[in-house]
Amino acid sequence: MFHEESSLRHPANRNRIDALLSDTVVQPMAFASQESKALLEKHPGASLKWNTMTGTPSWIEGKLSMAMAGTATGVSQSFLMENPKVLGISADDAEELTQVDSFEWNGLQFIRLQQNHQGLPVFGASVLVGVDDKNQVRMVTSGLRPQISVQRSEKTISLKEARQIARKDLGEAMELRGTITHKTVLYPTQQGHVETYHLTVPAENPLGDWEYFIDVQNGEIVDSYNSMMFHSHYFAPRARVYPENPEDTALKTVMLRDIKSPYNKLDGEYCKVINEDAPAAMASSNYRFDFSPDNTHFDECQVYYAVEKVYQYFLNLGFRGFKVNNLYGKANNGQLAANVHTGTNYDNAYYSSATGQIYFGDGSYPGNAYGLRDLAKEVDVVAHEFTHALIDEYHPGMFGTEGAALHEGYSDYFAASLTDDSEVGEYVVPAPEASGVIRNCDNNLRYPDAPTQPHARGKVWSGACWDLKKELGQEVSDFLIFGSVLILGTTSPTFKYAKDILLLIDQYWCGGEYKATIKRIFEAERGIPI
Repeated sequence: MFHEESSLRHPANRNRIDALLSDTVVQPMAFASQESKALLEKHPGASLKWNTMTGTPSWIEGKLSMAMAGTATGVSQSFLMENPKVLGISADDAEELTQVDSFEWNGLQFIRLQQNHQGLPVFGASVLVGVDDKNQVRMVTSGLRPQISVQRSEKTISLKEARQIARKDLGEAMELRGTITHKTVLYPTQQGHVETYHLTVPAENPLGDWEYFIDVQNGEIVDSYNSMMFHSHYFAPRARVYPENPEDTALKTVMLRDIKSPYNKLDGEYCKVINEDAPAAMASSNYRFDFSPDNTHFDECQVYYAVEKVYQYFLNLGFRGFKVNNLYGKANNGQLAANVHTGTNYDNAYYSSATGQIYFGDGSYPGNAYGLRDLAKEVDVVAHEFTHALIDEYHPGMFGTEGAALHEGYSDYFAASLTDDSEVGEYVVPAPEASGVIRNCDNNLRYPDAPTQPHARGKVWSGACWDLKKELGQEVSDFLIFGSVLILGTTSPTFKYAKDILLLIDQYWCGGEYKATIKRIFEAERGIPI
């Protein structure tokens, strides 16, 4: 989101999970330390990084197993079954790990397994195992919760009652924009894990994808927050668009790639555009989408062009497409849906995990002197919201204040890197050049001095990433930073955890060539914990 919105200040944004994601240093668990030492001795050259929040490894890297027969899934499961104590879990919990995802990136097949305890998923807890082409385990990143204890009891409130509790909490004016979905999960608290109904409430008012965790025994709201991410050779039809935005670039006729036959609608292999104010744009007989910038269909062309551009950018980095966790993409072969003219004079853009789609408001300027211009007309706004969707494809439901800040920081960085311009939102803000941007990645903010509001704290991360780009160039920095997005082993990452994963990407794929630069920028200059 590009500015404060009432839904983000709603009291339903409890975010109590943040209390568990502090910088309090936990010493390595004794048995995990012993087992890890034995593993490293067995596999010379291997190394690990401890997670000071849990006392278990954040990651382990090296030749961690012998070559095995079978599949990458089987190799991963065998390794975890043989080494549960290394990661701080019991043999029983290792048996309950279930595969939820897999993907290939830069020579490794990654298998993600969800942690379960006594038959219930542990919210936000998973482990990622990287296997090479010889079926050797080469990398493990972990977000597993050690020593889980929970008192299971017969439910005393029904699912219907839980829904009523959530709806009441959102206020009398609450309006749904979709169906409330639910799971039963174990949710972490200061007192241990609690069996909860996990409800996702897609609301029109207050706008959001509201995540509720309601104790199944007493109906208490254990936690809640808003997971909506706001801001931002073949035949090809043509359209007039702004290559970046109306302020910095003139109108240009471009090819609209990957549009499906018969090539007369903005429905392509990678993107489908939905106009919330009018029927879909139709091409002329010569396959041109020629609309003036004040025509309702112009924004459809602009956003199609931008999504296609951003999609190709990430495909070149190794993105698998929206095919596994994105609700819309799963049903439409990886396609992303983009909505224009959202709301009435709406001053924002957002990504909704509940629909798997991105949305762009028209802005309220000039009628409102403090409003924004049309958000669909700026490529970096589209890139920002696209990146939120990409992160959610690999790490659905990333949560916690720092998890949300990383969501924003990564999204700002990639929007800026794509356009090679540190400023994000320079067109949509109708203000003088010096102050007329939403955010600027070229900053000197430090952690933890920046406010905890996700966009504000996210500027620390995007700033550090931008500094890395300035020193190493786009190709190297994009590779390292995109890799760190993919290989996160938890959906509740801290800045320290993400920085450590960035160092892991460098160590494994680049031989540690950029370690000193990363540590100087992220630790010494930005203050992210060592």
